[in-house]
Amino acid sequence: MRRPGLWGLLWLWVPVATARPLRPEKVQADTRNLTRTLSARIQLLQLSPPLPGGAGASEGLGASEGLGALAQRLQGLQSLLPSGHLPLAQVANDLENLRSLLALLVTSLGCGDPPHPQTAPPALREEAPHTAARLALSSLSLCLEAIAQRLEGTPKC
Repeated sequence: MRRPGLWGLLWLWVPVATARPLRPEKVQADTRNLTRTLSARIQLLQLSPPLPGGAGASEGLGASEGLGALAQRLQGLQSLLPSGHLPLAQVANDLENLRSLLALLVTSLGCGDPPHPQTAPPALREEAPHTAARLALSSLSLCLEAIAQRLEGTPKC
């Protein structure tokens, strides 16, 4: 087997050297679009109006909470969604993608690490999975509204 020489190794670096970094505006637009898509999916899944207050998503959801903290809140809500249910699996996948986009946006803005998220009690998911899923979807829609509001104009930490 022949080893690549110096020119072979340099040839591998051409795509890396010509790559352009992602623009924050592009990441923000992708995040905004995924937020809208996820909100529409949740509205299709909810047969009844959202529960008032949800699973704690509206608590402390003030204007001072930044995108990083909201991304961590999404992680806690994602843990309440049951696995195996196909429409909810798509919502969980979209949530994972949204969390990745928010992390990229927060990093590009130079924000510090947000406080650790509050985790949902695992007993709720095990004892009443349908109730936990409904609470998670209700809280998730409130959280997505807050993310959409923070993405309007120039996002802040």
